Amino acid sequence: MNFKLIETIQLLVYKETPLLLEKIDFDDDASFLEPLLFAYFNNKKDNRFTGDALTEIMQGYFVKKEPLYLKETFNKEGISYVPKLGYFNSTGTKVDEILMVDEFEILKTCPPLLEKYFYEFYKGHIVNANPIHNSVWKENYKELEKALLIIKENLPDFYKDLVFANKRIYLHDNPKILNFTTVETLGMLYFYVLGNQNLIYFIEEIIHQASHNFLYYVVHDRKDYFKIDVDNLMMRDITKQEWDYRNVYGAYHGLYTVTKRVECFDILLSKNVFRGSEKHELLGRMTDMFPRFQTGLELLDLDQVYTENGKKLYLELTEKCQSILVKYKKLTTEFDLSHRDLDFRYNEFCLTNSYEDFLKKDLEGYYNF
Repeated sequence: MNFKLIETIQLLVYKETPLLLEKIDFDDDASFLEPLLFAYFNNKKDNRFTGDALTEIMQGYFVKKEPLYLKETFNKEGISYVPKLGYFNSTGTKVDEILMVDEFEILKTCPPLLEKYFYEFYKGHIVNANPIHNSVWKENYKELEKALLIIKENLPDFYKDLVFANKRIYLHDNPKILNFTTVETLGMLYFYVLGNQNLIYFIEEIIHQASHNFLYYVVHDRKDYFKIDVDNLMMRDITKQEWDYRNVYGAYHGLYTVTKRVECFDILLSKNVFRGSEKHELLGRMTDMFPRFQTGLELLDLDQVYTENGKKLYLELTEKCQSILVKYKKLTTEFDLSHRDLDFRYNEFCLTNSYEDFLKKDLEGYYNF
């Protein structure tokens, strides 16, 4: 647990509305790790919300319940989501309940505090700063639950990190809004959903995006891991790779999330958890990790960039990822990834990688690792 982060939030709440600290359990860390609380303080610079919004999002954490107060937290559909309490209309009538899937909450609608984080992004450029997105929780939460339970059963160590750093998942219908997390809404996961067979997709994106949130905790204090200003130094300025629009911090996150996916995919494949098209897709996604590994960080001067902690973690991740990928090297000549633009999509993968050919080889044990 990052107690410094909790103390920072406590101080911000005290400065904003000190009375709130008398109404909530000060010793309950969960109340200070509320994602909408992070979003509120990160929206302050926009002057779009007042202290009323802070009270509204925190009233579900009050030790003694008070009459519901709603004013600023209604979204475009006229619904106010109050953490721990539910969804309410403009008259204060509850219109929907909280939905828990295992240890995670599926957010049914998007609160206004989160809207600023949605934009369509392509290769380093925002192409639409105000995109339309609609919640699709109802059609997809059962399959998402299945993905979470598979992770819980087969990846228990990862699952502990998943639960620690992640609280809520929002599912929407706009594939141009790339899946993301942000430290400004720490604990939230945002996924677009296409079609209705997304089990392996959900497994990858849970591992991928949840690892971002976990790493936000680990490297919250930058100076413990980096000697340089990783948030403002761009990779392309150091490595001279013009395509690389990431900052150094983002690239470090990339290494961490690729390694976590490779590590988890390896366990799932070694256990033969999946068969048929699901195994075909998972192998394709494992193959997709090869071009995502070592995309620039290896060009940096380690002693110039990292502290001992940062260097140790970098080397540990690199060595772990390399050692596992060696085991799957033959996949790079088996599968054609020319279909991929930014995201791996299984329907496109099947256009250049015959499922029937895969089945024949798989029956012969070719894809047993």
